[in-house]
Amino acid sequence: MQTLNNLVIRVSQSGWLFIFSAVFAFGSLYFVFFNINEVFENMVGAQLFDFQNDLSVVMVFEQLPNYFWATKKLYYAFLFVDFFFPFFAGLVLAAAAAFALRHLSAKWYDTINGRNLFWVFFIGTFFDWAENIFALTVVTAYPEELTWAATLLVVAKKGKLASIMVMQSATWLLLAASALAWAGRKAGFIKPDARPS
Repeated sequence: MQTLNNLVIRVSQSGWLFIFSAVFAFGSLYFVFFNINEVFENMVGAQLFDFQNDLSVVMVFEQLPNYFWATKKLYYAFLFVDFFFPFFAGLVLAAAAAFALRHLSAKWYDTINGRNLFWVFFIGTFFDWAENIFALTVVTAYPEELTWAATLLVVAKKGKLASIMVMQSATWLLLAASALAWAGRKAGFIKPDARPS
């Protein structure tokens, strides 16, 4: 986890690396949504599993009969892109949180960085990757219905949605607190903190 933590710190200290990560993350999402998901939905009658937040095991097997070779190829193309998007999205969140914390509290920043804990912002990424793996397993195995894989697909999806909500909220709170602290220092209400560069 140290390598991942070091990458987060590096991106949080470079505006260009942060912008590149954000463009790559949300550019790939835009590409997937408008160039794959729309075509896929027109062919199958439902969005890709990844975009169905209310997905259930029953819904998985209801939709699979509409997966023929052309739609499977689209799904495989989506899964390829979706192994990169979650990583860069997690990197953007983690870097923003690290930036905010570095300018909010040197003590807490040093503690979290020293213990290589910025990887926790990638929990949503790990759940997303698990969701992709189980979705691929279900799709490639059909017409054999792997209930266990479909169940883990749904569980991974719920874990992804919950962790993303928590990490996004934490990041926005850190950014807001950091902005208030910066304003307080400028106004002289808060004593300047010895912050790492």
